[in-house]
Amino acid sequence: MFKFKLFALFIFQTFIMQSQNDSVIVTGKYNPILLESDWFKSWNKESENYQPDLQTMIELQKKDSSIYTFMVYLGTWCEDSQKHVPSFIHIARKLNWDFTLVGVNREKECPFDKKECKNWNIEFVPTIIVFKENMEVGRIIESPQKSIEEDLLKIMN
Repeated sequence: MFKFKLFALFIFQTFIMQSQNDSVIVTGKYNPILLESDWFKSWNKESENYQPDLQTMIELQKKDSSIYTFMVYLGTWCEDSQKHVPSFIHIARKLNWDFTLVGVNREKECPFDKKECKNWNIEFVPTIIVFKENMEVGRIIESPQKSIEEDLLKIMN
C-alpha cells in the first residue's frame, strides 16, 4: 500500500510520457526517488559511480546548509542532465542539502506552470540554481566548468 501511495504521489506531481525515441520524459516538480526507478537505471549507475573530490566536499560541508537551497531544471531526455544531475544528487544527499528537481520538456517548458521556466530564464538543461537566503547567487548551466562540486563551492564562496 505504501508503494502505491508513493507512486500516486509521483503521478500527481509529474507528467510522464514517451517520446518518439522511447526515452521517458518526466516534467514538473518531483522527488528524486523517481530517478531510482527502473526507468532510470543508467542514472543510478552514474550517481553510484560518481566520486566527488574529497577536499572540495570537506569545504562544502563547512557551509551553512540551512541558508542554501537548490533548484535543478533538467530534461530526462537530455544527455547533459543524465550525466550531471546524478552527480549533483549524489553530492546533495551526502551533504543533506535541500533541493527541488523540475523536469522540462524538449522546449524547456514546465507544462504545469509554463511561466516558471520563463521566469527563471531556463534555456539549457540542466540548470542548477543556487539560492542563499532565497536570493539567487549563481548557476551551473548545462555542464560544470570544472566539476559539480568545485563549481558549487565557487558559487557558494
